[in-house]
Amino acid sequence: MSAAATPPVIHNAENRASIKRLTRQHFALYRGYLDGVSVEQLHATYGDTTTDVRATRRLIGLLRDTLSSAARRTRDVEATHLLRLRPGSIPARVGASTTPTLEAYREAIDPNGFHSEAELLELYRAEYSRENAPLDRRISRNARLRRRQADALARMEASLVQAPQPDHLVSSWLEPAIASRLHRAHIYTLADLLGFIERRGHRWHSGVERVGPKAARRVIDWLSLHADSLGHTLSQRAVTPRRHLDSSDPALARPREMGIVPLEALDVPTGLNGSAGINRAKRSAPDGDFNTDLQALNAWLAGHQHSPHTVRAYRREAERLLLWAIYAKEKALSSLDHNDCAEYIEAFLNDPQPAVQWVGSAKIERTHPDWRPFIGGLSDRSRETARAILRAMCEWLVDRSYLESNPFSGCAKVATGPRIDVAGRSLSLRQWNTVVQTNTRARYSRQELRNFLALQLAYATGLRRAELADCTTGQLVRTTRSGSGSKHWQLWVAGKGRPGRRISIPDSVMALLIAFLQARDLPGNPAACAPNTPLLANFRTGQALTADGLGQVFRQLLRGSKANWNRGFFGPQSGFRNPSTHWIRHTHSHHTLKQGESCQEVRIRLGHAHISTTRLYLKSSS
Repeated sequence: MSAAATPPVIHNAENRASIKRLTRQHFALYRGYLDGVSVEQLHATYGDTTTDVRATRRLIGLLRDTLSSAARRTRDVEATHLLRLRPGSIPARVGASTTPTLEAYREAIDPNGFHSEAELLELYRAEYSRENAPLDRRISRNARLRRRQADALARMEASLVQAPQPDHLVSSWLEPAIASRLHRAHIYTLADLLGFIERRGHRWHSGVERVGPKAARRVIDWLSLHADSLGHTLSQRAVTPRRHLDSSDPALARPREMGIVPLEALDVPTGLNGSAGINRAKRSAPDGDFNTDLQALNAWLAGHQHSPHTVRAYRREAERLLLWAIYAKEKALSSLDHNDCAEYIEAFLNDPQPAVQWVGSAKIERTHPDWRPFIGGLSDRSRETARAILRAMCEWLVDRSYLESNPFSGCAKVATGPRIDVAGRSLSLRQWNTVVQTNTRARYSRQELRNFLALQLAYATGLRRAELADCTTGQLVRTTRSGSGSKHWQLWVAGKGRPGRRISIPDSVMALLIAFLQARDLPGNPAACAPNTPLLANFRTGQALTADGLGQVFRQLLRGSKANWNRGFFGPQSGFRNPSTHWIRHTHSHHTLKQGESCQEVRIRLGHAHISTTRLYLKSSS
């Protein structure tokens, strides 16, 4: 990777008494100092932006002592003396010359051209050569001293400068504070640091306590500057935010390998690929062009592209089962029987063991080497969902004459509670008003306005988190109210496998939306905006907030109301400990039903498939 165009920041990598490793940037800084560049300018060019000019001034003093000591050790007496001279000790010019030019001299003493050229030149030399001789000698001497000083610095640079190597300790090169935090994350050498960044990607610093994005950026810039000596150029995935990379970007591709890896990177051992599975059908369907379990699963997934959420859920369950069959049971998926499948649903999904092999963090991307299929054991509801998906998958494989029989057909359903647990997961009217008052401002910043709009829009519509994140101005339609003739706005929301629905937007929420559009330098009329303009956008990118980003906004808004607990708004038994986005949906449902709306009207607005689901809100509030 090429070095940055701007000079890199220099840090005192050791302590206040010495510098153990001198870089070319240290010499560039000291050369500028000897040339008379101001310390303020040197700090702006080479210094750490998190410190003030005093840090660069201390570093210059430390460099002077370090270079002098090194010169003494090598018995370079001249360098010892010259490199300690401060700027101004050898001025580039001494005084201002009083010698006029020959033309000026002619104008002064012979304006009428009485003397010949030779006579005038003789007079000029006689008058000024002796006067300027001492000055010329001083200028010549100082020029020689400056050349000798530059040569001395060049000699020291050639003998002392070092380039970072992979086996060097991070404490030898990086700031002491950063190095100590890396040590606590078990990162000791530059090779450790490079490997850690490559594994974790752009947000690697989230795995190191008290290292933020700015400090991480400085570390990345420094590593990139020294990529040649380190023998490693950081990958595009390691230095580019994930949102800036397309899903098909080669930087996100993982090489095929054996082990517990994502489906798209899995290289199945030949003996376990299912080509000779015990449960394989004796005769393949004419249109079946797959001969291994992995090919069969990919064909099933390709035929079920209902929505991104559905695809992720189906891929997740197929992936987990295939990996478990290969690496836990040492069987091909097409060799699993009824007992294997029952064990998988009842035992393994409940507690995937060994955890170090199967369980990872939810924040780790699929391209990351530390990715794992689970983030913990599954709830009863999740295990039942997995059983239903896998049963349907195997049924499809039987229909395609890939499997002889469905091994999940005899697996009993997992006993679960109500499909939606609404008890204790909504706010009373008083609590909701407190949340609104806490987040109301006389004057909003752009972020406060967006967040308050998201809160009010979620409460007014009861939309799911993903539905809110997908809302655009193209979904807003202005219609005439029946009876009154007045205009009002409605939001059209696509159904989840069902017909879409229209939801009325209150005028107060529309006022917030119009103000937010104008704050983004967009037309105040949603109809005048581009149809794909997101209602809830990221300010920096202009793109729609993701569902996860919206979830963080709602948690922040709801948890921010905890400050009111001590004033009696939220009692200790309220359960208001870990609120999620769905709390607002539940709160909307409870409040509208209590205000007299029919279950059928609420069902349509919420997009429930069956009214029995909506009635759960009535039962929980009774």
